[in-house]
Amino acid sequence: MSRELAVILKTGGSCNLPPEMDFKDEGLIFGVSLLAANMLLEDVAEDIGVTPLSAFMKEESYEDEESDDAPVWYDPKQGLETVAKLLSYLLAHPEVDKSPEGVYWVLWDLRALELILRDAVNENDRFYFAEW
Repeated sequence: MSRELAVILKTGGSCNLPPEMDFKDEGLIFGVSLLAANMLLEDVAEDIGVTPLSAFMKEESYEDEESDDAPVWYDPKQGLETVAKLLSYLLAHPEVDKSPEGVYWVLWDLRALELILRDAVNENDRFYFAEW
């Protein structure tokens, strides 16, 4: 089973892919490429001076979703700033991703995060990222 990066909202729990990214309602997922490109994204975040995605992360498993550990909730504006700057940088410099797939799926995952976090900002919600 692949590991994926999930977005957990304080008021809504785990988020699905935004509907505008799954036109055919195929049940597509997001977040797998972000974990695969973790080192690249950490390096880019450091280079451009933004908080890395890992700073908003809590590691958990499907079984731990209801654990007693109280998560730290983050302001989605902070996460959105990181995601937007990573997106901009990778769109301008796609060659930094040396993986066989290239940067396409990383950009796709970042776009999903951008849409989710934008909604969280509008709803005045809080979030964290979970790896499962």
